Amino acid sequence: MKKRNVLMSITISLTAILSVWTPDTSSAASAAASGISAYGPDYLIKDDGSLWVWGNTKSVPTQVQGLRDVKAAFPLWNGGLAVTKDGSVSKWETDAKGSDILSPEDIKNVTGVQGMYPRYLAVTGEGNVYSSVVSEDGKTAPPFSQVQGLDHVAAISQYYESNKLNNKYNSWERYLFLKTDGTVWTSMDELATVKPVANLKDVVQLEQNYALRKDGSVWTWPVQDSYEPKTQSDPAQVKAVPFAGLKDIKSIYNNGRTRLAIDGQSRLWFWGSTVTGYSDGTTYQDQPIPVLFSGISKVTDAYIVEHSIVALTSDSKVYAASIAADRMSPDAKFTLLLSDVQSMEGARRHIIMQKKDGTLWGWGVNKNAELGYGTYEFSYKQPVPMQKPISVTLNGESVPFTNGVITRGEQNFIPLRSLFSKMGATVGYSADKVATITGTAADAPQLTIVINTVTGATTVNGKSVTLANKPFVVNGSAYLPLRFISEQLGAKVDWLPQEGRIAISMK
Repeated sequence: MKKRNVLMSITISLTAILSVWTPDTSSAASAAASGISAYGPDYLIKDDGSLWVWGNTKSVPTQVQGLRDVKAAFPLWNGGLAVTKDGSVSKWETDAKGSDILSPEDIKNVTGVQGMYPRYLAVTGEGNVYSSVVSEDGKTAPPFSQVQGLDHVAAISQYYESNKLNNKYNSWERYLFLKTDGTVWTSMDELATVKPVANLKDVVQLEQNYALRKDGSVWTWPVQDSYEPKTQSDPAQVKAVPFAGLKDIKSIYNNGRTRLAIDGQSRLWFWGSTVTGYSDGTTYQDQPIPVLFSGISKVTDAYIVEHSIVALTSDSKVYAASIAADRMSPDAKFTLLLSDVQSMEGARRHIIMQKKDGTLWGWGVNKNAELGYGTYEFSYKQPVPMQKPISVTLNGESVPFTNGVITRGEQNFIPLRSLFSKMGATVGYSADKVATITGTAADAPQLTIVINTVTGATTVNGKSVTLANKPFVVNGSAYLPLRFISEQLGAKVDWLPQEGRIAISMK
């Protein structure tokens, strides 16, 4: 097994990954065969350098048009940043109408981005830090500008703090910067001043107010909380102390309430909050002393997802255990979720896993299409396969979609108004959910296709036709069979599996 350099690897995502293992070469080759070179909880990058995103209005992976040669992506406010192979950085914005590429940012070689409204920070491969503040509407942000006085930064962490002084509540953002020399620096005055965190050296991973040193020890300091008098101290002075009960730790995870650690024997530890209830009735119970789980071993990666611990083991299996309890027991039950998994990327309420064959699978909350499965079912108790990213070209030109191709019953469907008007047809959609596609090409025979997207009843020039699979509606948009309608309009349709592309050509 190969171990990652945790100091450098934690800069690649908004949440540091508990990973001390790299998949074998054969697994990597299988993943490459799938056409996916990188992925996160809400994006993927194909081998051709195209970027695909999902969630909110996009129920399946949907290509961000205009971006090429992407090697890394950092989703942020209503879009994100994309780094291309030449090191340049572009910003994309996503809404219900599609995705737009804005002018490139005046920064190069971004290796990590940390976001917490209203300020977003980016760190470059040279160790410089850039800042951008989101506008009051929460949708746009000015270009990033370099933060002066900070250099040799490898990773960034941040969280909110507050205190009560003279009967007045004050709050601020705590920024923490892990430098390449293993020291940690902090700012609480919007980056006006930056000071070192006392007693910290040789740090290799930073997770909010927890730091992992290369000797395997974990250090911590209190988070200022106006509702917790015991945490009150001078917020300008941050001093780290050893955290008892852990040793020989290789990686840590901290979601703000609950923490996990993997030690040198690939065992999984827990401390922090368990949770009972939901929504307004949620109650957290603090468990400050670390608990070593006996029911799972060979752990290489772990996250807290909603109310569950999700752990990947070196034998390529993913397990889950609930933290919905008054206390976490050392013999907590871990249930198998998925096998043949080589990696996973977690978010607050869901997780995306990549199997050895390169396919992506999702599990957890799907309220906003977080799993890229083509539905808005609130959650899934069993992993579901993500829809494959499929591009469409018309006479060699890429066709943009508000939502990507959805495959059902081995047949591809596309949004009603995304393509057919480009093929010389007029498209109508009535209040009773009946779609009408009328051919308008002067040199083509008269053509009228009528499809009831509820019943599937279809006619072509008044004659009834039976479709192999019924059309459907997702999030208010009607989806129609791509090949059937394209060929009726006189197009030639070719499926290119190696490229994951449907090529449509018309005279």
